[in-house]
Amino acid sequence: MGNKRTGVSIGSKSSIVLTFTYQNYKCRERISTRGKPSSADIEAGKRKLRQIHDAIIEGTFNYADTFPHSKRRHLFSLGSSTKFKPFLKRWHEEHLDDSDLQDSTESTNSGIVNRLSQGLGKHYLAEITPELIEKFFRNKKNIKTGKPITKKTVKNYLAVLRPALQDAVRKNLITKNPVDTVQIKGAASKDKESVEPFSHNEMNYLLSICSGQLHNIFKFNYWTGLRPSELIEIKYSDIRDGKLFVARKRTADSKGPEPLKTPSSYRSIKLLPDALAAVEDQKQYTKEHVFHNPNTNKPWRSPKPYHDAWERLVIKTDIPYRYAYQLRHTFATMMLGAGEDLMWVSYAMGHKSPKETLDTYASWKEDNSPDVGMKAVERFKFNLENRK
Repeated sequence: MGNKRTGVSIGSKSSIVLTFTYQNYKCRERISTRGKPSSADIEAGKRKLRQIHDAIIEGTFNYADTFPHSKRRHLFSLGSSTKFKPFLKRWHEEHLDDSDLQDSTESTNSGIVNRLSQGLGKHYLAEITPELIEKFFRNKKNIKTGKPITKKTVKNYLAVLRPALQDAVRKNLITKNPVDTVQIKGAASKDKESVEPFSHNEMNYLLSICSGQLHNIFKFNYWTGLRPSELIEIKYSDIRDGKLFVARKRTADSKGPEPLKTPSSYRSIKLLPDALAAVEDQKQYTKEHVFHNPNTNKPWRSPKPYHDAWERLVIKTDIPYRYAYQLRHTFATMMLGAGEDLMWVSYAMGHKSPKETLDTYASWKEDNSPDVGMKAVERFKFNLENRK
């Protein structure tokens, strides 16, 4: 039977061992047999060993392909056994130094890096395949809802994963970027059903039961459609000639005021009478920032306390609760329902195009526009007197 001199020996009651030298390393790989190793198993091992020696001489030997379950399979591949987690963490730290990302975006990316590290971190770089990435996304759930992540979320993950793995390609740690052939799948992002504006009657009641600074900020939000992150960063210097010039924001992850994310977000909004009235009344409370948190009498440091204040107001009533961002949707549906110019509404909302506005607000509440459809009724109604 085999012996170590031939490079083939019995390893156990159900395996043989091949011993060979590759790249100055002495390698020993175990091959399972069906039962106790036989002479035929030893001869098969010798043939396999000769094939290995020939491939090494020809320069075509691939350790991972030959021994896919070996612990050494990545020792001789690109990356020298580099695992994904430490590589991604190191790449992210280097990326931070060269990054001009906003605080909120960087916070999101840091979370993505942590979740990718948890889900894929145990694998070697050479093991990160399109199939493995797609499996990770199939099993990924939204932390808050427990539902599958959306296509938009998948794209956010890939926006981090793609440049990281491209850096691995550049450093000759892997031969190609597996993200290039990943098929993006996921649940649909938030659709039109997520738009649940307040009716005019609901808003009138909500504004009637709050006072002071809260009344002013909620009324201003209702009549401008601002994002809460924009609303809390307004200064009196941003208001000129009856217009508000939106120029900055503050998110939950911001370390301070931040630039707006898209060019279309920089805009001037005509302040309607109720919005102007809210600003005028605020002058008795504030000097630089228009709106303060009345609990601290200081500028809002995050949209979260603003959302919390809105929630406390709504849950005191019988009105179905919708979060404060719905005030933005309420403004848009109210303006469109009243027949205001689509281009103006789209610009005031900071949308990229009127198409985005139409796609988002395809309908509006009937009680916001009680006369909807009546123009057509008056024009085309059947009239016996007009019969010939």
